[in-house]
Amino acid sequence: MSSKLIVLGSVNGQFAAAFKKLGALHAKNQFACCIATGNLFGEDGDGNDDDDDDELAQLLAGQIEVPVTTYFTVGTRPFPARIASRLEAAAQSDDGEGNEICPNLHYLGKRSVTKTAEGLRIVALGGLLVDNDGAASADGVVRAGPSTDACLPFHSVADETSLRGAHGADILLTAIWPRGILKGSAQTVFPEGSGLDPSRVIPASDGLADLVVALRPRYHVTASPDVFGSEGGDGPPTTTKTTTTTFFYEREAFFHPERPDASHSLAIDVTRFLSLAAWGNAAKAKALYAFALSREAPTLVPAGCTPSPFLGRSDASGHASGHGPRKRRQPLEAEPYSRFAQDQHHGGGGGRGRHGKRSRRNPSPPPGPDRCFFCLSNPNLPTHMVASIGDDAYLATAKGPLPLPTTFAAQGLTAPGAADGHSEDRAGFPGHMIIVPLSHAPTITAGAMHSNDPSAAADNGQVTAANTFREMTRFRESLQAMVASRTRQQLGTVTWEISRQRNVHVHWQLVPVPAPLVVGGLVEAAFRVEAAHLQLPPLVEDTSTAPKDGEAYVPIEGDYFRVWIWGEAAGQEGDGPSEDKIVGKTLVMHLDEGARFDLQYGRRVVAKLLGLEATRTVWQECSQTEAEEEADVAAFRAAFEPWDFTQEA
Repeated sequence: MSSKLIVLGSVNGQFAAAFKKLGALHAKNQFACCIATGNLFGEDGDGNDDDDDDELAQLLAGQIEVPVTTYFTVGTRPFPARIASRLEAAAQSDDGEGNEICPNLHYLGKRSVTKTAEGLRIVALGGLLVDNDGAASADGVVRAGPSTDACLPFHSVADETSLRGAHGADILLTAIWPRGILKGSAQTVFPEGSGLDPSRVIPASDGLADLVVALRPRYHVTASPDVFGSEGGDGPPTTTKTTTTTFFYEREAFFHPERPDASHSLAIDVTRFLSLAAWGNAAKAKALYAFALSREAPTLVPAGCTPSPFLGRSDASGHASGHGPRKRRQPLEAEPYSRFAQDQHHGGGGGRGRHGKRSRRNPSPPPGPDRCFFCLSNPNLPTHMVASIGDDAYLATAKGPLPLPTTFAAQGLTAPGAADGHSEDRAGFPGHMIIVPLSHAPTITAGAMHSNDPSAAADNGQVTAANTFREMTRFRESLQAMVASRTRQQLGTVTWEISRQRNVHVHWQLVPVPAPLVVGGLVEAAFRVEAAHLQLPPLVEDTSTAPKDGEAYVPIEGDYFRVWIWGEAAGQEGDGPSEDKIVGKTLVMHLDEGARFDLQYGRRVVAKLLGLEATRTVWQECSQTEAEEEADVAAFRAAFEPWDFTQEA
């Protein structure tokens, strides 16, 4: 079941035209309600705005009809005196009308949580941010804080913090933007060449960013400012009329990471951010936006969705109300890795329904190949990251890579130079790769059982499993050889696999590491120390080898974590190749079925080894533009070409 809603930009007192248009749309769509953003009323000042005064009088007299239940909060300027007086009188009356300005027009309050008759939960916070709680102007009028005048266009940090206790919202209505909302977005706010910098001219707040993290609203709606302060200063935006424009902005939807106390529901939390242009603007930018709000939490991340731009603030919200100390997020069952950052089963995030509760009943089935973001048959697959495709597996660059393109450039992990291989303009690449079986299954053995190969049924899938494991191993060994050769044995590799029956699509991840860390045993020690720190099962050495042609694949029983540690010690000048210089070890951690496991364990260990744990442990915080991803895969393909066995005749 869903409800149709419509959002309206700043009306600025143009009630007759705005509500006439709203009425025409409502007649066709039957909206549950309207959310009016920004400044609903015109300026109340010197008495020269006769048209605005007339329309306000007509509205209050019931001569201008509000066609559908409409909710609003204070914008960025004070309410007209007549509205303030009416609200004050309504607050003191006992007739049950509350904050109704006129039929169908309801004031939500400056800071409020409202549940509508349709069951929609609206959290509102009006006004601009004032730095100090309870700050007073020279005339002694309190401008902010929980006990301030509800009609003044200011709120405090305390107001922002207190609303975190609302525990979820369908609609978050604010007068300003959350700071950082543009991070990870490909949508531009202003036309190129406008000279306007959104971070300088659009009022924004860190506290609102934390509020979005805490509430995870379905929609966050606000009004775009149409008057900006002069650029060039470091102070906050003002209302000085130096540059005037208006705009509509819709950010790509973004998904939130899984909550720290989440169980295994397939529901995810997705937020859409809208900033409406003012009604009647000359540029005809969008001032009305209608949508259907589903009552059910989605189980698939929408196409084009990005990770939350506020991931660095995950702990700031504390999953709580801000009352009392925040609990440290537990490391177990962190968000799993997702190459394409598009599907909750691979780590898209979220996981709570509209009322913040997990549903364990009748969970949705895991996505099939057409919706799995590791399957080449998925039409939404970002194929620009696929580097090489074999008969049973493929190789791709990782989404949100752990290393930067420059991390290993000095060691030689770069594309070949134009001429001699030592060109200064060679392109570096992160080297974080994934190796993925073509079969859609949680484990390699299960992948064989579901293979389209007719021979799989006859041999119980073991031959197909052997072929898949063998080709994945061949990709891994080719990558190891490429890394060692191009870096003159300065780098080794770490490859890890998480094999669990409740996975969706098994895959391996490979990341280069300094070879001395491998040869000196520090990589192995790091995995063991982190396992002990997280109270995970012990790692045991695995001496099995990949099956040869014609041999059956003998899988490791049960769920497990496996890591291949490989490096080649650089020989002395004049030394020839020697098997003694190669250091390789495979470690396996057996996992109890259904036990919680930190799915970022492998990445976390390698991040610490590379000294990147402070900034690049969480893959969602390492997002790149599509152009950057394409540059990385192009550089990798050029470097890997001599080792790419799929190109052999």
